[in-house]
Amino acid sequence: MAHWYYNNSGLQHGPVTESEIQSLLENHRISHDTLVWSEGMEEWKPASTITIFQVSPYAAPSSDLTSDVNWSGYTPSGSQVRPWVRYWARSADFLVFCLVGGIIAMIIWPQLGETNDTLLGIILLLAYNFVEPMMLASLGTTPFKWLLCIRVRNHDDTKLSYLRGLHRTFSVWLRGQGLGVPLIALFTCISSYKRLTTDGITSWDSDGGFTVSHQTVSWWRWLVFIGFISGFIALLVLGSES
Repeated sequence: MAHWYYNNSGLQHGPVTESEIQSLLENHRISHDTLVWSEGMEEWKPASTITIFQVSPYAAPSSDLTSDVNWSGYTPSGSQVRPWVRYWARSADFLVFCLVGGIIAMIIWPQLGETNDTLLGIILLLAYNFVEPMMLASLGTTPFKWLLCIRVRNHDDTKLSYLRGLHRTFSVWLRGQGLGVPLIALFTCISSYKRLTTDGITSWDSDGGFTVSHQTVSWWRWLVFIGFISGFIALLVLGSES
């Protein structure tokens, strides 16, 4: 009988049997993104990529789960691997932060307007890393993650704490955005895209025990998103002409 090991919140557990892994998945003790390994495998892989463990990660919770888990009837729909939707949502959230934060920063520190554009972008992206976790911890989402129906949770479906959100955001900043440095960001974005489309999960979500799920985005949400992007571009054009 094959023996399995699984990594839960950074801790290795096992050996356990195949049926025990199956039970853990069905009862939400571990998520479909949890890394598992058995003798003969070259590397650890998410449970969802193993044929014998491909069960729905959104099955009804068992009755003995603790009451702090938020089972709110959320049901993912459509493809659960949407790298571009995730990229657009994060980029739009950051643009909003730049608009609001940039105006406030210019009032407090007018000399900031003389800063090199690339350096200013890196500074603003670093500052945003401390703001996003506040939204994830308090609201459970960000404005454009909500608009594009993206949900970020711990493996047990609970909202992220501020520290957990900070850990995830900084991991995205380092591994996905290359610290905001243009050339480095190009390589990290490509690497992250390949990892997500190949394995179904990013390295930061896999290592951190986070679950990102999607629902189908309705037409009016896309319309609002396109309207925002169009308005932002128009604002840039007007600013450059003035």
